[in-house]
Amino acid sequence: MKILQISDIHWTKRRRWEEDYPGMKSKFRDDIKEYIEAGNQIDYVFICGDVVFKGIKEEYDKALEYIDDLCGVIGCTRKEVFVVPGNHDLSRDFAAHQQREMMNAALAFEPSNNSFLDNVILKSKELRKTQFDAFKDYNEFAKGLLCHEKVMDKCINGGDDAITDNDELFYHTQLSKKVGDFTVSVRGVNTALNCDAWDWNEKYKDGHSQILPKRAYVLEKEEKQEVRILMGHHPTSFLTSRTKVEEYLNCHYHIQLFGHVHIQNIQGDNYVRVLSGALNPPPDKKEHEKYKPIYNIVELSPLDETHIKVTGESQIWDRNKFIRYDEGCFEKDIEIELNKNKWESPKMTMHDNIDVRGVKFAFLQRGDRVSFFDKIDDVLFTPKPGKPEYDQCLDFLDAVEKAGKLSQLNELMK
Repeated sequence: MKILQISDIHWTKRRRWEEDYPGMKSKFRDDIKEYIEAGNQIDYVFICGDVVFKGIKEEYDKALEYIDDLCGVIGCTRKEVFVVPGNHDLSRDFAAHQQREMMNAALAFEPSNNSFLDNVILKSKELRKTQFDAFKDYNEFAKGLLCHEKVMDKCINGGDDAITDNDELFYHTQLSKKVGDFTVSVRGVNTALNCDAWDWNEKYKDGHSQILPKRAYVLEKEEKQEVRILMGHHPTSFLTSRTKVEEYLNCHYHIQLFGHVHIQNIQGDNYVRVLSGALNPPPDKKEHEKYKPIYNIVELSPLDETHIKVTGESQIWDRNKFIRYDEGCFEKDIEIELNKNKWESPKMTMHDNIDVRGVKFAFLQRGDRVSFFDKIDDVLFTPKPGKPEYDQCLDFLDAVEKAGKLSQLNELMK
């Protein structure tokens, strides 16, 4: 399995000759095209946040055009593309941003950040909408790629619908392709929930940290012989309760992919954590050589019954072309643990080995999709009046998946 990992694209409305690295995005496309023409394949595209710059629809429309073009070069479709939000993917000037900044500071208070989110913000219709509305355009973009979170969508579009413990603050999917006998799952999380002008970084040392809520990364179940990938934007060093978060991630996620820092860094022991360089970093006048565009091709291959090899091929921008970046390349052997304790939570449903995302995308692209609402056994789906048809279809797919009936839907669509 090969994954194209990019981060920090920072799409803007600027014209191509005004960009920081003129011609770089075109060269990147050509580089990938030549990689494919040389007989290689790329199975998935992972974008680790900061897809755009100001978090507005016009930028997302432009980014989606580029993603679709890149998919055409690779020979894949949107169902092989995965995204997570970064600090530039929310519109910080959205309504009530001063109120949101106060809540952001409270969320960064380490002893009680999780309870404040669950028991205060998510329990109030007004507060949760204020907190999440800045992600409104990102949410619509992510829904088109089936990379949206249930909590975010309900906070923005759910009206009076209460947030329940079953509403996910992440997306989690099993990939259709395996690595030998190993299945591979991906969890996308939002580390940018409390981003604002007061974020901690190298320039603002007294700024606040980001929160990655427990309900976003703690697993309910682990599949035997499964490679678990976690995607986020901010590395763990930017997070409140970072030590506890790291301890959990390192024990439960074999591959951790992040962006944000704009400089490539590889970490890990029996896991690999990739802090990816940015595809389109901002120019740094004081340290001109510090930030350069980077992309990675991450390959997963089986070694034996309980081990995989994870190899990273990194490319860096050098004046007018991409060249191999030796410092960013890596190779790690990782042991994939087995579920030895039968008392732990049940296994993830395999959906009869169907391509889950493929079935969902096929359904969403049909002109007669609403006609299936009453055709699935044991699924009593009632459309909610006034809700957009696309969102109704997403709710229907959720109900079908929870009932274990995606295979039936797949057969009915043939």
